[in-house]
Amino acid sequence: MPPHTALSTPLRAWRCPQCTVRSFSSTPRTQQVGPEHPRYIDIPEPPQQTVPDRKFIKGRLPVPRDVFSGADGDKKATDEWLEPHTRSPKHEVTPPQGSREEWKHKMSDMRRRNLREGIASLRVRKTRVEKRMSEQGAKNKAEREELLNRPEREDERLTAPSHGLDLDYLYTVNLADHALHDPTRAARLAFKTEKVAAHAQKKRDERLDSLHTLYLNARSFIVTPQQLDAAVDDAFGTPEAPHTFGDQSGTYGDAENAASVWAFGRPERVQDILNRANRQGSRSAMDGAGGFSGVNKERIQRIAETLTGGKMGESEEARR
Repeated sequence: MPPHTALSTPLRAWRCPQCTVRSFSSTPRTQQVGPEHPRYIDIPEPPQQTVPDRKFIKGRLPVPRDVFSGADGDKKATDEWLEPHTRSPKHEVTPPQGSREEWKHKMSDMRRRNLREGIASLRVRKTRVEKRMSEQGAKNKAEREELLNRPEREDERLTAPSHGLDLDYLYTVNLADHALHDPTRAARLAFKTEKVAAHAQKKRDERLDSLHTLYLNARSFIVTPQQLDAAVDDAFGTPEAPHTFGDQSGTYGDAENAASVWAFGRPERVQDILNRANRQGSRSAMDGAGGFSGVNKERIQRIAETLTGGKMGESEEARR
């Protein structure tokens, strides 16, 4: 087989078509995604899904372990405990300058010094923290005790559902030994007695007035079948002579077949009543005086009822 010839055009790396298409929109390129993109439809997400984690601050000390725990915890950072742990070698040998033994000697001295200083600083910091925590705890305890033992406020005492009074002292049998000092008691009891008596008298007067009014109005009550028949005949007439709205003169139509109240003429308007009461629009002084006849009659009746102390019934002419 003949050898393969080289390609005339070199291969190019694949590029996203959406990134190569020039856009004339002001929308950022990151938001120009196609329908196949998972972020083509903006779906709201809960805030906790995108909240970033707390940034790590350089130089922040980690949470130290409790190096003072155990049986020897209280003895640490003392000379008795540090002496065997940071003891120098018995035979001090001066190594050659610049040799590896000199570097190891320096590292050993540095570790012993760091151990002594580190444990001492941790002991100081622990003591400071424990002191601050104890002071804060004592302060909180003192505030709590002060709030618990604080006396009750006056407004709370007066508005409390339970007054907390000594009922045995108030309702004791021997009042001579435990008498309460109340100089206005007799006057207050007399005033309250008068109020109760006045209220009872007012209710009695109202009851008597209601009974008297019922007695006067009972004259027009329908209590028998004969009175009911008479009232129906008076309102609607008898079968032989029923009441109609027709005009007997025949001006507005047939009197027997008429069925409208307008057959008697135009009803009285409110303005006509006001004009008659205020003497406006009347043609003569007699017409205006005639409008006051009913009002004066009602006033005279109210004056008579006030003077006699009871309701007065209407006369037969007024009822008719």
